[in-house]
Amino acid sequence: MRGGTLWTATGAVLPATDIAIAGGHIVAIAKNLPSIEGYADIDVRGSIVTPGLVDMHSHLGVYAAPSSRAHDDGNEMTQPTTPAVRAIDAFDPEDAAIARAVAGGITTSLILPGSGNIVGGQALYIKLFGATVADMQVPDAPRSMKWAMGENPKRTYGTRGQAPMSRMGHAWLLRKILFEARDLKTSQDAWDAADRPPAARPFKAELEPLVALLRGQVLLQVHCYEVHDIETLVRIADEFGFRVAAIHHALEAWKIPKLLHDRGIAVATFSDLWGFKLEAYDASVLAPRVLWDNGVQLAIKTDHPVIDAKDLIFEAAKAHHYGLPEQAALQAVTRNPARAIGLGDRIGTLEMGKEADIAVWPGSPLRLGARPSRVFIDGVQVVGDGKNQQAAWSQTQKPAGAGCGCEE
Repeated sequence: MRGGTLWTATGAVLPATDIAIAGGHIVAIAKNLPSIEGYADIDVRGSIVTPGLVDMHSHLGVYAAPSSRAHDDGNEMTQPTTPAVRAIDAFDPEDAAIARAVAGGITTSLILPGSGNIVGGQALYIKLFGATVADMQVPDAPRSMKWAMGENPKRTYGTRGQAPMSRMGHAWLLRKILFEARDLKTSQDAWDAADRPPAARPFKAELEPLVALLRGQVLLQVHCYEVHDIETLVRIADEFGFRVAAIHHALEAWKIPKLLHDRGIAVATFSDLWGFKLEAYDASVLAPRVLWDNGVQLAIKTDHPVIDAKDLIFEAAKAHHYGLPEQAALQAVTRNPARAIGLGDRIGTLEMGKEADIAVWPGSPLRLGARPSRVFIDGVQVVGDGKNQQAAWSQTQKPAGAGCGCEE
């Protein structure tokens, strides 16, 4: 790509700069790069080039469009703790909203189970390009798990006369299953240390994800709005010795930025959504700026279909309108969520060696109604005018026929 203004999401803005892509990666960034035979020269002069957007809280594919009970697969609300269920087993790669999302500039999403359960299950990392789940799943991605604190599990189970009816019951059920996981981990460690261990290594499939969390092998993503619920989460994390990667929604996080900064907990929040239930009453449109000012790793997300995934960039634009600096708003939908989901070394910035997930915008992506004119995933143009797609295809290893049908 030639001559665009690069918003790199590292903080640097590079005018009139070229990007070379090969093998699905960015291989050079400089002015006036030489042409290479067999590779397309794409003129993006006058455009702004950014990393592809990263939505770290989405239910694409597990609440598939068109909405129906038949495709309502995001919550296994038959018991309050279900660590072993997996979003990959519910994800529908033919969800019509995927095309809208990539047309809005999203290239990577973390697909989370819903928030009806205290322990909701395991997440799926996808790139928004492919015909099957296997095509779209990010290879060699970390593991992430979804939990939920506060109103949602209380409402789901309390109305049935079942625990948790209160936050006391909520915290106890969480601690109870963690005690079980810790005991299993202790048994496994003793088996591993034994000279001649008896029988098979202790294992329980329903507890394995939590044992992995206690071993530091799982990134914990937690739906958590209010200060006292955040404190309960931190208290339990300290008791059992695990780390919280990010709190999501987090509409009261602006009140306790030092606690979150000091513990290295990222915040994935809305720009201005509020008031839809009691725990969402104390939100502030200034929250993204307050969190950023205090050094908290800030991400903006959609919670699709709560906010349609195609409008992720609009959420960043609103946060910018309310005081978040321009490049910080870009980082909130690129670099920061990539880091918070464990992919910061692969995506989220325009740097040499990173995967070539790129959006090209005809003007500022933070203007009202902004939509990318081109989107590339792993170097393949999946949104655009089509003129350069064949050349892009020839330089990738994607199988023929694996397009997402996302042409505008």
